Amino acid sequence: MLAIGLIPIGYAVWISFTDVSLYSDGSRFVGFQNYIDAVFTPRFLGTLGTTLIFVVAGLIIQFTFGYLLAVALHRQLRGFQIARTVLLIPMLLTPVVVGLIWQFMFNPDLGIINAMLGAFGWDVNFFADPLLARALIVMLDAWMHIPFVMLMLVAGMAGVSDEPLEAAAIDGAGWWQTTRYVVLPALAPVIMVTLIVRCIDIVRIFDIVFSTTRGGPGTSTETVSMLSYVTTFQFYEFSDGAAMSIALALLMFPVYFLYIRLTKV
Repeated sequence: MLAIGLIPIGYAVWISFTDVSLYSDGSRFVGFQNYIDAVFTPRFLGTLGTTLIFVVAGLIIQFTFGYLLAVALHRQLRGFQIARTVLLIPMLLTPVVVGLIWQFMFNPDLGIINAMLGAFGWDVNFFADPLLARALIVMLDAWMHIPFVMLMLVAGMAGVSDEPLEAAAIDGAGWWQTTRYVVLPALAPVIMVTLIVRCIDIVRIFDIVFSTTRGGPGTSTETVSMLSYVTTFQFYEFSDGAAMSIALALLMFPVYFLYIRLTKV
């Protein structure tokens, strides 16, 4: 298993230091030249900024809605079993299928959502406006993964002792005070692990972007993974694409380290 994981990584590291491409004659060791040419560029930094926007917006939205839904499920309100089943459906779908479905629904000519918006006099094209295109990517990723956040938090809430909650109720604490000073501190380890997992996942986001906007309009929704794919499989600059992927992995190393510390894997 270790070899299965290390061999592809080792090969990617190796070709990131060579000049392998469709147009090169063999491979030649070039040191850090690929990192200078492909990583320290305005386009790579732009995709890094776009990826960071997706991460920050995604974590805020997914945690907020995931927590509220977890509270509702934990209280086992009437009809919670049906609601739980419905809410888990997005997790069962593949990102490409989700992207294609929503891409069709937001189609400016045939999409049902655009038709509904048009009925209210709002004629928009989500694939032509950079801000709306980014919002669409964040929304689709949230739609798919809020159920995961919800499940993690519900599992964490099941382990919270009733005694602090009862003591807070006796002291007259309201919902927000109980959440702020009792529930959230008790859930802190679960929240940290959940956010780290989602952070790593969003940084690698590719499927939804590829199946909806393909990085457009322009490069407004182009993430690092998307740029690495385009460089490798459209421009056939294999070494540059590998250098981008390795650079992204190195940037994420502190997050990996924190995850290992928290989970003690």
